Amino acid sequence: MRSLEKKVTAFDPDMPIARAWTPPSSWYTDDDIHALELTHVFGRSWQPVARTAELPERGSYVAGCFASEPWVVVRGADDVLRAFFNTCRHKGREVVTGRGCAAELVCGYHAWRYDLDGRLRSAPRIGGIEEFDRGAMSLLPLGLEQWGPWVFVHRERTPTGLKNQLPELDAALERSGWSSLKFAGEQSWTIACNWKVYVDNYLDGGYHVPHMHPTLDAQLEMDAYRTDIYERSSIQSCPPASESDPRVRYDARQRIGERALYAWIYPNFMINRYGPCLDTNHVVPLGPDRCRVDYQFYFADVQGEAAQRFVADSMAQSDVTQREDIAICESVQRGLASESYDRGRYAPTVETGEHHFHRLLAADYRRALARK
Repeated sequence: MRSLEKKVTAFDPDMPIARAWTPPSSWYTDDDIHALELTHVFGRSWQPVARTAELPERGSYVAGCFASEPWVVVRGADDVLRAFFNTCRHKGREVVTGRGCAAELVCGYHAWRYDLDGRLRSAPRIGGIEEFDRGAMSLLPLGLEQWGPWVFVHRERTPTGLKNQLPELDAALERSGWSSLKFAGEQSWTIACNWKVYVDNYLDGGYHVPHMHPTLDAQLEMDAYRTDIYERSSIQSCPPASESDPRVRYDARQRIGERALYAWIYPNFMINRYGPCLDTNHVVPLGPDRCRVDYQFYFADVQGEAAQRFVADSMAQSDVTQREDIAICESVQRGLASESYDRGRYAPTVETGEHHFHRLLAADYRRALARK
């Protein structure tokens, strides 16, 4: 306990960024810090788990597991979406897996059956059991909220609403017309780094873009890059390059539009809105030194040869950028494990988003220690 407290308090969240040191390397390599995050960071935050379009009819369900917690989202017979801990109340097996459509949720282990609203319908061969309260054996609910094209869940049943936490971002996305965009595809990468390394890289205020992303740098007017900080989110933005650049074969204004917007929602969800495009990064922790990043892509137009060519070119550019980011993050993780490194310093004019992220983490860590 003292060792964990020492690691947590090694970062001072009250220190101004110009004087602050970054968190110690143990935040990115330590098993105890990882375990703390699963419960007290991810267990206290909204997580996107499905697209609403994946649940089109009554009985549709999508199931998965995030931060060691199985979940299921189902559209009920009353057409209402609900989310539950996806663990059978008998022996704990996941009730359903994957996605599908069914009139009820049936556990494949011993065929305990649950209605679409989570109530236990039947439990075979329990004759002779004493003091069995069927109502108390229903699936336990999760908080659920729909925002944009996604369904988010929260381990608390009645958490603070997600949209209420993001008024500035919600307004910016509404102004951009994001509700008219169409889903075009998804991709996942498993990366040999702590999930926070990926988030840090995303939030460095464009600091690394000119050095590590030449084709992205060619599309952006980096001198006009800015970061706006909000309570539990931040928005980085940048206009397109004002002049053509030989590093890309197309007009950056066609892809970037008036301004690229890179939004981050604490702790691990990113929305990138630019021109007729939107893509997302959801960073999934897999261990102290491993994570998975799930990408989704949306476009204003996905029909016709010209639209498909634009989609393919845009996704190819994203693929280039992501491969470059993976190389960065895996190299950083190796460096963090070196005995020569413990803490670093912030670049105060650009890394404000990263500092904000670390302060929110520190608050969650310290609340967790106070409860132990």
